[in-house]
Amino acid sequence: MEIKELSFKEAMRQALQEEMKADQSIVVMGQDVRENGGSCGITLGLDEDRMLDTPSSEQAVIGAAAGAAMTGLRPIVELASMDQALTAFGELVHTAARPFYWSKGKVNVPMTVIVPVGGGDQPQNGQTLESLFAHIPGLKVVEPSNAAQGKGLLKAAIRDDNPVVFLINRDLLGYKTQVPIEDEYVLPLGKSYTERKGGSVTVVSWGAALVSVLEASVILDHDGYNIEVINPMTLAPMDMDTIYKSVKKTGHLLIVHDENKTGGLGAEISASVAESECFDYLEAPIFRLCGLDVPMPYNKGLEDVVTPKAEDVVQSVYDLLGVD
Repeated sequence: MEIKELSFKEAMRQALQEEMKADQSIVVMGQDVRENGGSCGITLGLDEDRMLDTPSSEQAVIGAAAGAAMTGLRPIVELASMDQALTAFGELVHTAARPFYWSKGKVNVPMTVIVPVGGGDQPQNGQTLESLFAHIPGLKVVEPSNAAQGKGLLKAAIRDDNPVVFLINRDLLGYKTQVPIEDEYVLPLGKSYTERKGGSVTVVSWGAALVSVLEASVILDHDGYNIEVINPMTLAPMDMDTIYKSVKKTGHLLIVHDENKTGGLGAEISASVAESECFDYLEAPIFRLCGLDVPMPYNKGLEDVVTPKAEDVVQSVYDLLGVD
């Protein structure tokens, strides 16, 4: 298998190129996707005959894409930001997520909605609201943490026969990792990945927050604490079995994510673990390290304060283990 170092952005573009070449039903829709590559530059150089520049009317775009999906196409919609995705939330719920259920499985809606999340774009476009979409039955929600995951998961999302919300963190777009160069490199949806094995604490994290967790793991190793890091990759449906197995081994659980703490997926994971047989294995309360319950600030320096960093992860592990 050929391996090449690619940025997150380059890996996603490669996935789009490979899938569009293999499947003529794939079309790409979004603001400035033809000339400027969309809001993140991932669509530059794709087949312009199968790309549609759309107006700034997210509700109409999602509705049109859902209709196209129901009639035989496989649309990929790139929205400019999570905040703009909120204006199309009703269409995602009613027109994309529900037809499969309403039709008793007779109508599929094979569409992928790419949504940039995270900081770097000021308060109007900088939110991370993954739990809002994960809450909706019929929507799959994916958030990769590196270029290889971005490519493999995007290909799986495009091939899925029902809607997938594909979240990409702006802070990761230039982040380079080794990526397999082959058409059938596909990571299955609904399966988590153990980023590193350990025995001290189970740390569950995804997206850009995972980068901070992996940085913290190096510091903790030097201090004699080896954490096990679980990356769900698919946030809905989430692979809880892998998390349960790890918690039974370590007896401790820390959940780290950039989204606001209140109502975030960390709370759902905590509740699921507490309701399972894992509860009897816990040696300490479950800890959550999350984004602050504030809107994304305008100032970049303040943005860095709002979301967890490596030093915050280290301190949370110490607190969880009762280390002074």
